[in-house]
Amino acid sequence: MEDIIQVCNVSFSYNGEGKKVLHDISFEVKKGEILAVIGENDSGKSTLCQILVGLIPHYITGELEGDVIIEDTKISDLSMGELATKIGLVFQNPFNQLTYTTSTVRDELAFGLGNIGVPRDEMLLRVEQMAKLMRVTEILDRNPLQLSGGQVQRVALGSCLIMNPDIVVLDECCSQLDPMGSEEIFSIINDLKERGMTIIIVDHDMERVARIADRVMVLHDSEIMKLEKTTVVFSDKSLREYAGVPDFTIMGECLEEMNLYHGPLLVREEETVSAVLASRIEEER
Repeated sequence: MEDIIQVCNVSFSYNGEGKKVLHDISFEVKKGEILAVIGENDSGKSTLCQILVGLIPHYITGELEGDVIIEDTKISDLSMGELATKIGLVFQNPFNQLTYTTSTVRDELAFGLGNIGVPRDEMLLRVEQMAKLMRVTEILDRNPLQLSGGQVQRVALGSCLIMNPDIVVLDECCSQLDPMGSEEIFSIINDLKERGMTIIIVDHDMERVARIADRVMVLHDSEIMKLEKTTVVFSDKSLREYAGVPDFTIMGECLEEMNLYHGPLLVREEETVSAVLASRIEEER
């Protein structure tokens, strides 16, 4: 797969702070892949997301070094309007994503389209389609400020996706959702991947990461500790001090210690269930 994003020697520190939040970060994102970013709190995950979509330095100032290149164009050469059609961000706190200028969810979803001059008929059609996808059709006429956290999270994701970006960055996009709502969102994310969208996701749920990510980046103390295929990252026990590991992987290791499983690293639910069933059959023999 070809690279759609190139991050070249990026470092950043906020104004008035000497410590770099990110230090000499370099990596590529492949077109059509899901890249998960994991790590401890304050390891630089959210700052990286803001740099990728241009919020830093367009809106958030500080000392930024290096380049981010999207489809052969430096993001520093693009306006925020131009960036919005290439890459979108869903904030960790969805309330920060509301425009606070609209009185209905319908207008909130349409806001970005209006800014780039989408014709009204097309705008209305895209709003209806996105509302159906996000399961917010029944609240289109509600005031965004009167919604629950989970509803706002869906509206925030819809406001991002309605711009039809090639890349979407999701910073803890399920933080306000219950488990069922989270599963629905991740089902949508899988659909987006099948359509060829490139997705960068920050998540603390290692089971979800293992299930959905093609590759995983581990951030620690402002630097990349590892960036590899998902199974390679979770098999590296030296990283567990800085990043979590799926429960299924721990179960697989326990089966190995009991001499009931001998095979590749287990990271996903379905393969772990198969291994457990096989171990029970082995025990009964």
